[in-house]
Amino acid sequence: MSIALHKSKQFLAPLIKIIVILICAYVIYIQWMERPLQLNELWIALQKLQGFTLVAMIAVSLASWLVESKKWQYLVSDFYELSFRESVLQNLTAQAASFITPFRAGEFAMKSLFFKKSLRKKVLSSILAGTISQMLITVLLGITGVLFYLKESLELDTAFYLIGAGILLLVLLAGLSLWLIKKWNYKIPTTKKWCRTILFSLLRYLLFASNWLLLLWLLDYESPILITMRNVSIFYLVVSIIPVFQIFDIALKWTAATYIFEGAFFNSELIIAATSIIWLTNSIAPTLLGCALLPFQRLKTLEE
Repeated sequence: MSIALHKSKQFLAPLIKIIVILICAYVIYIQWMERPLQLNELWIALQKLQGFTLVAMIAVSLASWLVESKKWQYLVSDFYELSFRESVLQNLTAQAASFITPFRAGEFAMKSLFFKKSLRKKVLSSILAGTISQMLITVLLGITGVLFYLKESLELDTAFYLIGAGILLLVLLAGLSLWLIKKWNYKIPTTKKWCRTILFSLLRYLLFASNWLLLLWLLDYESPILITMRNVSIFYLVVSIIPVFQIFDIALKWTAATYIFEGAFFNSELIIAATSIIWLTNSIAPTLLGCALLPFQRLKTLEE
């Protein structure tokens, strides 16, 4: 019986890899075919761009993943000596799993399989700390953007209420993170570790958000740079706080971008085209790379 169980576990890792890759391919196909973007609209947007633009955007996106990998290496450094190369491979392959799940749940499952069972509680706590730090940056900058967006029509008292609500949301988020980490009986990270993790998250945010700034600038988005930054921060706040299955991801981003950027932009068709280009460079490119790397990664589904 134990021999049969051992053999079945040997097939579990390849099965997980196959399922993740097939579902990723299916989700990408469904999003493209059932919510078709007119190719001529996408072509019009691409014609406005320089030849190097897509390459530069993919490079910036991958740079954000390098920062994320450095953050992941730092988070697990207390209990595991992870090389930067291993960290990059783990993050990209985990992206393939998180792409097909809401709340990036697939990242928790996939990354835990890179470590032996005795370390998985600490690994899950580290993933949680990294995810919360990223959300903290997104919420903080997003709320700042919302306040700037509403400041012209807000009375002073209302603005204070909004600021207070934002601070309360951040406190609740921090409190929830500490409670969850304690629930796992994991040593709470030091203030120094939290600060460095948040700095890594801020740098990563600035990198992947810069793709929006670059694209909008090349497409002659008629707004001052501060207004553009405000709109980008609101966009990422909206798409981050609304949990959706990835099959609806691009539809949500199209809707959010249309409401946020329309007015100072050309038209909704061009907004949808721009959002699709960002989606391809920031989400699809690393996901496809993660799927390509996944078959070569060793998952620890056996007791070690």
